[in-house]
Amino acid sequence: MIKWSEESDAEVNRNIALITGENPEKWYPYGGMKGKDYCKNPADAWPIICANKISLNAISQDNPPQWQASITNPCGVWLAGSHSPLRAAMICFLLSQQTPERAS
Repeated sequence: MIKWSEESDAEVNRNIALITGENPEKWYPYGGMKGKDYCKNPADAWPIICANKISLNAISQDNPPQWQASITNPCGVWLAGSHSPLRAAMICFLLSQQTPERAS
């Protein structure tokens, strides 16, 4: 299973794009079109957060703060943490998309 918390933002963004039907191969610099940044841009991440009912909570007030994202649905519960709320939400989304077939 992929440890998404250890992957770069670029790799997280690429995999979310593939799941949501985007074509990251056309993104800058190779295709010349600016790609989406789900880990840093609220306009890109918010539709995924809303559609999947991802909850975000600040679990520490340290500098930087620690955020926790969670998804609860009939298929299970997924949790992810990060110093960035959007990154935590996107990692949580990726975890919820990993079925046994996808995890291998």
